[in-house]
Amino acid sequence: MKHLINTQNLTTEEINQIYNRASEFEKSIRKANHINAHIVNMFFENSTRTKMSFEMAENKINANKYDFLADTSSIQKGEDLFDTINNLSAIGMNVVVMRHENNDLIENLSKKQYFQEISFINAGSGTLYHPTQALLDFYTMKKHFLTLSDKTIVIVGDIAHSRVAKSNIELLKKFGMKIRCLAPNNLIGEKIEGVEYFTSLKEAFEEVDIIMALRIQRERIQEKIDFDEYIKNYQITKDNLPYAAFLMHPGPVNRDIEISSEVLEMQNARTILNQAKNGVYVRMAILDMILNAQGL
Repeated sequence: MKHLINTQNLTTEEINQIYNRASEFEKSIRKANHINAHIVNMFFENSTRTKMSFEMAENKINANKYDFLADTSSIQKGEDLFDTINNLSAIGMNVVVMRHENNDLIENLSKKQYFQEISFINAGSGTLYHPTQALLDFYTMKKHFLTLSDKTIVIVGDIAHSRVAKSNIELLKKFGMKIRCLAPNNLIGEKIEGVEYFTSLKEAFEEVDIIMALRIQRERIQEKIDFDEYIKNYQITKDNLPYAAFLMHPGPVNRDIEISSEVLEMQNARTILNQAKNGVYVRMAILDMILNAQGL
């Protein structure tokens, strides 16, 4: 695996390999010592979990990590991003972990020729791709259920603007899961084949195994949002959360919008923190595989 750009291009074999390697890191069966590897984190959008998780993973595999700060870089002097990365390649960087608002930029950059070999990991691009989040979600679900082929998941919230939803749908379809999306009409977006769509919470939550709530992405939504109406019809509360449902959220959570504070304080919500915890092991696995492929 040279790059990780999206979940669409991953095979089930590669996904299971990442799962197994992450499990080995979690159980301390596998060790990694990439002391000759140099990883640059380039985040052009805000991030807490993904950025800190990558940094933790980089530290745990003993790689050298560098933070790229766009506001103080030569990009501010007019340098093209490709030229910036080509110079980072010449300096000796081996991996670029990038988050960017553009849907296709990271994929396009990964196809260019650089001074020396350099790999790209997509840490979130626009509204389309967030492969490492989908992989850590898969890891979290599979650890709990062992097999997912007979399970039903409801993804609820801002489907239209969610790269998490799209990446999860692409990945989970490969494992035969039944996927439902629940949202008001203005947040459903373009429908994906093989997915059931609901506007009624009561109907969507019938006989469901996993509920994944999504953040309402105010920064990407042009029209005015009626939060009172959303809370009334779609907020996950103690009253409407199915007793045995496995609750997930990629974060950050808008308390008392997507999920009530009462639910977030329940034991059920610890699964959300487990997602963040598992993200470190999954990103360790991805970095380890990419660096091993480079001979580092």
